[in-house]
Amino acid sequence: MPKPLLLGMVLAQLLACAHPHPPMTSSRQNPTPEEAVRTYFLAADSHSSRLLRQAFHPAVLMQWVDRDSGALKTLTQLEWWQRLDAEAAHPEPALERRLTVLDREGPFALMEAVSRWPDHGFDDLLLVVETPAGWRIVGKVFQRLEPGEQVASPASEVEAIRAVLEGKIEAHAAYSPALLHETHTPDCRYYRLHIDGVPFTWVPLSEAAARYALNQEAGVQDRDSPWRILQVEVRGNVAAAKLDVVVEGTRFIDHLLLVRADGRWRISAAAWGDPRVGP
Repeated sequence: MPKPLLLGMVLAQLLACAHPHPPMTSSRQNPTPEEAVRTYFLAADSHSSRLLRQAFHPAVLMQWVDRDSGALKTLTQLEWWQRLDAEAAHPEPALERRLTVLDREGPFALMEAVSRWPDHGFDDLLLVVETPAGWRIVGKVFQRLEPGEQVASPASEVEAIRAVLEGKIEAHAAYSPALLHETHTPDCRYYRLHIDGVPFTWVPLSEAAARYALNQEAGVQDRDSPWRILQVEVRGNVAAAKLDVVVEGTRFIDHLLLVRADGRWRISAAAWGDPRVGP
């Protein structure tokens, strides 16, 4: 064997030893949306940030409305992990946990999760989507409950929510960043499934607004795509909705979470895409 070739083979072997490849293992978890929510329940009951990371996408913001001030409150995943880790030695499992599938279509699920302890409870509305890594929770808003309290679902709020949804639809039709800002919380995330060949990604509201601005400046509008508001669920100061739209022959759906902060409803998280395509 020629010396240069022999030296090359030896060098390649040395490099392979110096930089070994990790073993190939499957990282896919939570085979169903229900399993993602159950993993969340187990994480909360055991105060395990590790399990919480298996249930939630790390970009998710947990949001609720303060009962006294009416102000919007937000907790990042990193902040939540620290709280769980700090209390890991003293877990307080819930007395009751139940989950309900409010809507399921393809890789999208809209879920309700109710948890109760002796002195309080929570009614969660959750966006859950199927990613290449398995089902993950990508949006969470909640209403705090007093002992024995059943969360109010006032029909009077449905029209106010529908007005916000109509504003979102008009924002798309006119590609208006101003309307996008008016109808959403500033830190709203849009999780995208099977858009432009990408299985899963997410963008902040400002990035979506920048795309709208480019179209608006170019004089582009989209008033031909028909939208429908298919479902609205109200739970006190939080809500969820489902919309769909047909764009150039392809149907897309939106699952949305909303909060009523400072007396005003706005969209706080969204998952959208093509429901016919799976990972």
